[in-house]
Amino acid sequence: MAKPKTDKNKEASKAKKIKPELPGGFRDFGPAEAIIKQRLIERLRKTFEDFGFDPIETPAVERTEILTGGEKESQKIIFNVKGSKEKKSDMSLRFDLTVPLARFLAANPETPKPFRRYQIGRAWRGESPQAGRYREFTQADIDIVGSSSMEADSEITALVYQIFKNLGIKRFVIKINNRKILNGLPQLAGFPEKKLLETLRIIDKKDKIGEAAVKKELTKLLKKKAAEKVEEFIGLSGDTKNKLMRARELFRENKEAAEGVDELVEIARNLNASGVDPNNWKIDFSTVRGLDYYTGPVFETVLLATPEYGSVASGGRYDNLMIPFTGQKIPAVGISIGVDRFLAALDKLGLLKKRPTRVKILILNLGPEFRPEYFSFAKNLRGANLNTELYVGDDRSFQAQLAYAVKKEIPYVLIYGDQDRKKGVVTIRNLVTREQKEIPKGNILLYFKK
Repeated sequence: MAKPKTDKNKEASKAKKIKPELPGGFRDFGPAEAIIKQRLIERLRKTFEDFGFDPIETPAVERTEILTGGEKESQKIIFNVKGSKEKKSDMSLRFDLTVPLARFLAANPETPKPFRRYQIGRAWRGESPQAGRYREFTQADIDIVGSSSMEADSEITALVYQIFKNLGIKRFVIKINNRKILNGLPQLAGFPEKKLLETLRIIDKKDKIGEAAVKKELTKLLKKKAAEKVEEFIGLSGDTKNKLMRARELFRENKEAAEGVDELVEIARNLNASGVDPNNWKIDFSTVRGLDYYTGPVFETVLLATPEYGSVASGGRYDNLMIPFTGQKIPAVGISIGVDRFLAALDKLGLLKKRPTRVKILILNLGPEFRPEYFSFAKNLRGANLNTELYVGDDRSFQAQLAYAVKKEIPYVLIYGDQDRKKGVVTIRNLVTREQKEIPKGNILLYFKK
């Protein structure tokens, strides 16, 4: 016979059900996904600090004027935030971690330079979701501010290389170019300066649309000879030395572009001296990045087995970003790692070993009379840095608790009941090997150390 509904149940049955849907471009991370993401972030943080970078944190919300630089066009990708009292808010969610860095340094001019910082945090963009790209995402940024030396650019590149090596990834390439060289294309190819940005937009699409499509679009935009000259340049092949020699010859009469070639030569020398494997980086003259943002070397890193995810670590030198805040140039170089896109690519490659929990030991709860011992066991195990869970579920049957441990893939259960208390032992069952041992109560930590 069904039990009569309580008043609370009646109220619940009358309540309107809300569909538990997320808005497009947003997602949840269950324990398995969150654990693997945290592990990646921990590895990133360790590598950043190995290279002498220190953390900062900035708010998720900034003044809209700070984020857009006063440009209304930029607001189309920004999520505005409405305050509790303001009718019209001038606050927005940050869309990256670089602009907040510029604002932070302008507000804290006493910060010692060069300033090596990293920041790992979420950002938001109102763009259309794509494979591995979301409206809410986690970025990991590294930047060196206050150094115009190519040593800084080389350090950033070597750090990115080390991140991939530390993760055991072999098939990747860091593509390097210089915007100063690209700025010399109008003089080299003989087309008007006003067509440079559109030319760069076309070149930037090479990985997405292919060489043939790029050639077709360049021919539409530029005269035939100019388009051919641009195609010849971005298609320069050979080893690093050969590419740079060819580029130097092409731009010998353009001071800015020649300077860009010299900077790439210096970066190449530094990377070789740092032991960066030449198979994992290359000079690629079709690499563009941010049309009006970067001022020198630019970098893109792609996983060769998942090119559809695009660059998972990209950036470059941006010496003009501080001008709106300080009125002067402050040299800076940095790279952003799209953590979520990186994870999506690694997952597709089958390189992620997911676990639904970080718990190593579950203490079964077999009766209130054993409660003092259970809490004592948990205290000692946790004190030894062993992730330990005391079962607190309502179903205290042995089978229910064991099934819980199996479902969560907890490798060990600690069993302590009447017989164990009489013997002065605990029973430890390894759910992976299915071995079971009785251990003296005083030797629990020794068992797990072994």
